[in-house]
Amino acid sequence: MPFALITGASKGIGKAIARDLAARGYDLLLVARSEDLLKETASEIAAGSRIGCRFLALDLSEEQAAEKVYAYCEQHTLPVQILVNNAGYGLSGPFEKYTGDAYADMLRLNIITLVRLTRLFLPGLKKQPNGFILNIGSSAAYQAVPFLSAYAASKSFVRAF
Repeated sequence: MPFALITGASKGIGKAIARDLAARGYDLLLVARSEDLLKETASEIAAGSRIGCRFLALDLSEEQAAEKVYAYCEQHTLPVQILVNNAGYGLSGPFEKYTGDAYADMLRLNIITLVRLTRLFLPGLKKQPNGFILNIGSSAAYQAVPFLSAYAASKSFVRAF
């Protein structure tokens, strides 16, 4: 069975999408930072279905994170049919509250990793029947948001991309 790869799958929207895809019969690869939450989520989903549910604990804001995910899929021969780029976060408060490195990490996750994952998996997805990509944005993508300016800008990128 083809796999659905879901980033940010340990809670919230990502977890809900994982449950839905499992109910549709897709095997899953769940990716997020928290190994404990991923284990719990994978066990919960697998127990309630007949699908295979793997997980990969990885900080997707790291340099080369997308390449690590892709290498994992290649190493384990996972035929990814669905890519859900859901992982993301925002830094809230006055802009000067955070360091440049903190903004770089957020933007790397919200934009760069999403683009790299898309680029890496797209050739294989095009070969899959009904392969597709779902990039999750935010309603913040539609306007500037006070005290969330960099986050809103990153989600505007996702919407446009």
